[in-house]
Amino acid sequence: MKAHFAAAALLIGASLAHAAELSGDTRAHDPTLLIGEGGVQHVFTTGAGLQRLKSVDAGKTWHREAPVFTEANKPGWWTQAVPAHKGLDVWAPKLFKHAGKVWVLYSISTFGKNTSAIGLASAASPESADWKDEGMVVASQPSDNFNAIDPDLFIDGGKLWLSYGSFWGGIRLTELDAETLRPIGETRFIARRKGGIEAPTLIKHGDWYYLFISHDLCCRGAESTYNIRVGRARSVWGPYLDKDGVDLMERGGTLIEEGGPRWKGPGHQDVVGDTLVRHAYDAEDGGKPHLRIGPLRWTPDGWPSL
Repeated sequence: MKAHFAAAALLIGASLAHAAELSGDTRAHDPTLLIGEGGVQHVFTTGAGLQRLKSVDAGKTWHREAPVFTEANKPGWWTQAVPAHKGLDVWAPKLFKHAGKVWVLYSISTFGKNTSAIGLASAASPESADWKDEGMVVASQPSDNFNAIDPDLFIDGGKLWLSYGSFWGGIRLTELDAETLRPIGETRFIARRKGGIEAPTLIKHGDWYYLFISHDLCCRGAESTYNIRVGRARSVWGPYLDKDGVDLMERGGTLIEEGGPRWKGPGHQDVVGDTLVRHAYDAEDGGKPHLRIGPLRWTPDGWPSL
């Protein structure tokens, strides 16, 4: 038993040490990670025009690059889809590679409203200065029981799956056409929670599909209560159950990470291989959000943890 606890302590210490190594410009909210040519790492985050960070030393040191969108190239459909949208305020990107290009899904909305839309853009590389507007993928209106923000793209055996959602009816899942990257077939809720749920991330590990979600509340600085949870299923459609067998449609979710003395409200995670990327609010920096990166560990019975 002592050996077990010692090993666990070493794993936790390694994770925290890895996160503590980050330096440079690490201000980020809702981060998504893509590893490019030569191991160069790219993180896109919520912010004016979609903010971009880059690391050339295996994710230890970060610097900020020019945003994806400017007033000169922002898509014209934004105003029609979300009339109250402000300027270049763009949220919650998801970076991925497909069909020889780099793509980014992103959200436009207004805080606390579900007049929202998920957009798509493409480029030759994540550091390209020339991004092509690929239009709107899905939208929501006040009459809908979902919120079209926080997109995640999961590729499984040639099939593309889009999950998204924040509050309202919960997290939704739909298949995308591999050529048009538009929804095909049914759309289904796969997780819900009245107390706050958003920011889905789907991955496959072994024979299981895993759905990571963020519970509770973001965007309150050091008062944020975000926490990261997970469930798993044998099918991409679910049902996703937590470690205790509770369905994520019934408020379930096994805890992966919650806030501590310094780092508050970790959440809006991205999972790349066995790496967990998320933001957390730094109580030692006025509650500002910063990038956090750490390795996921897998238990013998197939559950992820930090």
